[in-house]
Amino acid sequence: MITSSLLSRPGRTAPAGSAALRCRDRLAQRVADQVGPDGLVKAPCASRVLESSLLLRLLTVEGYAPHVRERLTRYLRNRLEHRPPDAIQGAVARAALGERLPGGCFAERALASFDHFTADRKRLMFTTLLAELGVTVFPRTRPEAFTARGQQSWLQAEMAALKIMTAYGTGTTGLLTERDWFLLAPAVRPGPVWEGNHFARLLALLALRKNPAHRGAVRRTLEAVTADLRPDGGLPFITGMDIFATAIAGLALTGPAACAHAGHRPVRCGTGPLPAAMADALATRQNPDGGFAFTPGVRQSDVDDTSYTVEFLRVAGPYRHRSAIAAAERYLLAVRNPDGGFPTFARGTPSEIAMTAAAVNALAPNPAHRTVVDEALAFLTRRRQPDGILERSWSRNVTNAVFRTTLACAAAGPGAPPGLSRAAGTTKRQATRYLASVQNLDGGWGHHPGDASDPISTAYAVIALSRDGGHPTALARALDHLVRAQRPDGGYRSRPDQAGPRPLLYDVPALADVCVLLGLAHAVGPTARPRV
Repeated sequence: MITSSLLSRPGRTAPAGSAALRCRDRLAQRVADQVGPDGLVKAPCASRVLESSLLLRLLTVEGYAPHVRERLTRYLRNRLEHRPPDAIQGAVARAALGERLPGGCFAERALASFDHFTADRKRLMFTTLLAELGVTVFPRTRPEAFTARGQQSWLQAEMAALKIMTAYGTGTTGLLTERDWFLLAPAVRPGPVWEGNHFARLLALLALRKNPAHRGAVRRTLEAVTADLRPDGGLPFITGMDIFATAIAGLALTGPAACAHAGHRPVRCGTGPLPAAMADALATRQNPDGGFAFTPGVRQSDVDDTSYTVEFLRVAGPYRHRSAIAAAERYLLAVRNPDGGFPTFARGTPSEIAMTAAAVNALAPNPAHRTVVDEALAFLTRRRQPDGILERSWSRNVTNAVFRTTLACAAAGPGAPPGLSRAAGTTKRQATRYLASVQNLDGGWGHHPGDASDPISTAYAVIALSRDGGHPTALARALDHLVRAQRPDGGYRSRPDQAGPRPLLYDVPALADVCVLLGLAHAVGPTARPRV
């Protein structure tokens, strides 16, 4: 058991030889072993029902690759029987398998409780897909509903594909434009899947095949698509998250508390050959706009990956990577919204709590960004809820936004206006008080209060509690939970928390290890240098 009094102050580590330290060191070695020769953590995405179902549909209507269709069918039937997905994916899978389904209520019912600014678009998306699969009728909607100008690259392609499907399904093809077809062109280009996104490519292929001029290109592309099947016979949502996982792993291995901006005494950084190689690998994957994407080869930068990467580069090599850090800071400043918050992908789209907190954590160490940080903190304090719940977005658990906001509120240091410092302190206390109040009896947290505990959700809560210091008993119980959940190989299995398209979960198994290691590093300090 972890003695809770030893964890009562942020940055205080558990005694040497404790169960938490042994757990951390075993996990750190496992994460280090997952770093490839290119310096990146290998973080492939697991198969998912949605993409597997869409590929089966595409192969069926094209009469292509019967042996692949058999593999996909076995995968889907096995998932439906033994590990049923959410209602949306279940409906898509049964339709792709040729089962009769009643009405088109599945998307509406499953998305009814999804409280997010993208909810209307997601209802349109999945209703259209179910119509394409023959479950319901195509929605009668204006072409403007499919507009996604200024949004992330793959969303523009997805919405154009849905518009084309709807136009053919409703006999309104005269409303289509050359731009609609142009947006789908990357889906049939030779080479790796465009933007690492199988979902976007499948939607594009389903739309392109409706035009005889594109049928040949679609069939040629199917060979490349089927080559990307996982060993279990399914297809993933995206290729992987190597950059995202490497940035988090790097922070965990070098000691995230060392770059905290809360005035705490820094703990020793575990910088060495491996973290340096990881930092170098990330720096070489910077996009031309200064941002970073979730995996190599993706050109669409985002605030999430950029923020994590900047934090790691500051710790691993602030001078060596000063140019990359400066370019990434310029990227973040360029996407900032007038309300002081940060969106995920593009300025002008709604600001989000977790992304704003992430940007604060990336920018706060640079005094030149004091005003930007204060305005972002003001955004966060305005958005707090009385019950402490902040947001469920790209991460579907409540603890992700809480930990990132807790770290961000620590940026309201001596240089912040007094009112903002008080508001930030209140926000942090409310958030961590909420975490302590909804902790499960086993010491962990799930995606939502009442859900079974999982390692990723618990690790995020550990970060928040370790930086607050006001709930030592809850933190000690959480650490005990993580110690008990560790597998014989030193790693973790977890319910995934990442979502895309939101709110559909997808699994990148390596994230369980790196996220738990980050939590342990915040709570008990970074590990000694692992063997390389």
